[in-house]
Amino acid sequence: MVPMATAFREGAAPAGIRIDVRVTPAAGYWSNVWMVEAFTTSSWAGRPPDEALAVVYKSDTVWNESFYKNPEVDRLILQARGQSDPEERQATYGELQCLLIDEVPSIIPVFRPVFMGLRSNVRGLEAHPQSWPLLHDTWLEIE
Repeated sequence: MVPMATAFREGAAPAGIRIDVRVTPAAGYWSNVWMVEAFTTSSWAGRPPDEALAVVYKSDTVWNESFYKNPEVDRLILQARGQSDPEERQATYGELQCLLIDEVPSIIPVFRPVFMGLRSNVRGLEAHPQSWPLLHDTWLEIE
């Protein structure tokens, strides 16, 4: 986090934005800094769209670390959650993303890639966004 925060500070300086990077002990970070200080860093692993958006951007969620409140975002999160048609749900998530991009409640400087190495005879394996293998549809093809 420190190199990322330092790079962010250096990039913001030409715009006249002053950022002080402070390192705090891990033992007190979640209780004394995160969601207490005005501007902090955190790391979120990959999640399905509903969970990713509802946990962080819904007005009444306890982990709304930017304290962002927008009734239209709340409505779209609930609308997408109830849509069974994948294309309709994708369109709702697209509308929701446009609102979040325009209003910028969070700065997301990086997305962590998920890589998985496999032998050529492993079939059906998928990578979960949090980096563990999803084995329910996996098999070995015997050559």
